Amino acid sequence: MWRPSRYLIRFDDICPTMNWAIWEDIEALLDEHGVKPIVAVIPDNQDRSLQVDPPNRAFWSRVRDWQAKGWGIGLHGYQHVVLTPDGGILGIHCRSEFAGLTEAEQRSRLARGLAIFRNEGVRPDIWVAPFHSFDRSTLLALKDLGIDVVSDGMGFGPWIDQLGLRWIPQQLGTCGCMPFGLWTICHHHNGWNSRHSAEFKTWVVAKRASVLSLGQTVQLRASRRKQWCDPLIAYGWRQGRRLYRSLATMFQSGGTERTSV
Repeated sequence: MWRPSRYLIRFDDICPTMNWAIWEDIEALLDEHGVKPIVAVIPDNQDRSLQVDPPNRAFWSRVRDWQAKGWGIGLHGYQHVVLTPDGGILGIHCRSEFAGLTEAEQRSRLARGLAIFRNEGVRPDIWVAPFHSFDRSTLLALKDLGIDVVSDGMGFGPWIDQLGLRWIPQQLGTCGCMPFGLWTICHHHNGWNSRHSAEFKTWVVAKRASVLSLGQTVQLRASRRKQWCDPLIAYGWRQGRRLYRSLATMFQSGGTERTSV
């Protein structure tokens, strides 16, 4: 029998130069409704596309406050830069900060990111890979460095892999209503405007009772192994993504042709 759907909220690309104007409204809403998301923090952001606002000098103080409130703190890579064209285990994007590098190189980058966290008094709860790209060497290095929870992959709920790492699937990029299962919704607020904020508020108000924290999520099915249906979700998601891209390309091409006539 399927359980009612539950949700986990994740915000990516958290760094000193993010979109603070939008973020202040988001955080106030989350606090008002007691929602405890995962915030994926970049230790040393070098991605120019994420330089939205001037650096917030109180950034690490804010991160410590989030952790004190029970929010999940994600290690979001090291510098959020593209170093290889490798899609890694999931093959979602053909770019990576980690996949394709040697295990020693990956371990070094992860250790430097963790050192920044440690120096700032922050404890990472979960791994969130930039661009959804990492490989087995990344996982081995993470486990050796003490991080044993991964936010990524497709499935109906968390599972334990052969390395003993707990995977919490991350399937959605926009708020929605699903019939069953556990769904992580990943948001990138740096590109939001007031309309996005309003839509997010409407969803939070409607779904608050179904939203879990990371702490609650890791307790679900503590010994579950990956099931036969999990790869089917991944396959369906990838096929749907390919179809969407094909249709988008077709319509864009058609629009160009009409314009040129």
